Amino acid sequence: MSLKSATRRHAGFTLIEVITTIVVVAIAAAALLGVFTGAIRGSADPMIQQQAVSIAEAYMEEILLKDFAVGPETTRATFDDVRDYNGLTDVGARDQSDNAIAGLGAYTITVTVNGDLLNGIDPIDSLRIDISVSHAAIDPIVLSGYRTRYP
Repeated sequence: MSLKSATRRHAGFTLIEVITTIVVVAIAAAALLGVFTGAIRGSADPMIQQQAVSIAEAYMEEILLKDFAVGPETTRATFDDVRDYNGLTDVGARDQSDNAIAGLGAYTITVTVNGDLLNGIDPIDSLRIDISVSHAAIDPIVLSGYRTRYP
C-alpha cells in the first residue's frame, strides 16, 4: 500500500461535498421553517373566528329583541326598534348601551336591515337583518336573520 492511497482514505470530505451538504441542509431547514411559520401564523384564526361569531350572535340577539317598528332613533343607546340598526357600523365591538368592549377593538361590525319577502310574508312585514363582522386575520363572518311583524 502506498503512502498516497493511505492519505487519500483518511483525508475527510472534499470542499464540494461540504458545500453540497450545507446547501441540502439549508434547503431542508428553510422548508421546515416555512411550515412552522404558516402553522404559527394561522393558530390564532380559530379563536378570532369564534369571537367574530359570538359578536355577530350578540348583535343579532340584541336586534331581534327590539320592537318591529316604532320610530327613528339616533344613538344606539336609544335604539328601540329593528330598523334603527340599519346602517350601523361599529369599529370595535360595543355593548347595547354603546360602550366599547375591552379586547375586541380589532373587529368591525356592520348591520343592514331591509324589507325582504319571507315565505309569502310581504316585505313591509318582514325584515332581513345581516350582520357582518370582519377582522384583518379572517374572512368576514356574516350572520343573517329575519324579524317579522306579528300581532
